[in-house]
Amino acid sequence: MKLVNINKNGTLKFKLKPIVKKVYYNGEPVRESVVKHVYSYNSGYVRIEGNDRLYQINKVIKIKPNTKGNYFEMYERVLLKNPQERYKYLVEWVERFYQRNTVTI
Repeated sequence: MKLVNINKNGTLKFKLKPIVKKVYYNGEPVRESVVKHVYSYNSGYVRIEGNDRLYQINKVIKIKPNTKGNYFEMYERVLLKNPQERYKYLVEWVERFYQRNTVTI
């Protein structure tokens, strides 16, 4: 993970090492390399680049339903206000991400 940019709002943009995925071309497995970026915001959010948008990767907590018409469980993002905690969470998340998504042929 390499720091690429810090914008005027203090958002940190990191470039991840390429992810090797297995895709099929004419029925044959082929290796494809994909480069992604992750972002750390001062507001406490952490996001990763998707195909055409950014996805939040912050932890979530369940909120119990109340009796005022809300009968379903809801979810709330846990914001990481401390930059060191945000960076540590980002590093741990990226390690898990690579374990799930890197494939060898």
